[in-house]
Amino acid sequence: MAMLHCYTDRIKCKVFLTTLVDSAQRWFDGLAPLSIKSFEDFQKAFLHHFSSSKKYKKTAFSLFEVRQGPEESLRMYIKRFNKVALDVPTCAAETKTTAFTQGLKESEFFKSLTKKVPEDFEDLLSRADKYINMEEAQKQKREAIRKERGTGHLSPRREDRGGVIQGTFPRMCL
Repeated sequence: MAMLHCYTDRIKCKVFLTTLVDSAQRWFDGLAPLSIKSFEDFQKAFLHHFSSSKKYKKTAFSLFEVRQGPEESLRMYIKRFNKVALDVPTCAAETKTTAFTQGLKESEFFKSLTKKVPEDFEDLLSRADKYINMEEAQKQKREAIRKERGTGHLSPRREDRGGVIQGTFPRMCL
């Protein structure tokens, strides 16, 4: 394509047209007949229509936008964070560590990071593994308890400290 500057607009348009596929081809097919007068018209129309599809280079600031959701597991947060981090290859390890930590929801893992700052991003991920295992074990335990009880609610036979039977609700007056 770089060598096309010496050709006529007609040839440039035909060559460019051969590169279009899928949505670009459908876009071209939908153009009004004779709406393109020159290669410059073709180029402007194409760029205008597809400018929102352009991929922008991510920076270290992109990492600070990644936040762990309230119900998101640590494992899933790490996956999402690392996916974004792959698009920022020049990011310093210290920046990665800071961005990752700032995106964490308040949890036992977050608290542990405030007590002992990780040496680097690899140390942070290594420490995260222990908490991932703990999260997953707790989740399995909760699921086992729900299955054991059948309904997913606490047993109606148990009472709390206030004497109210758990798993029951007061009747509503209508």
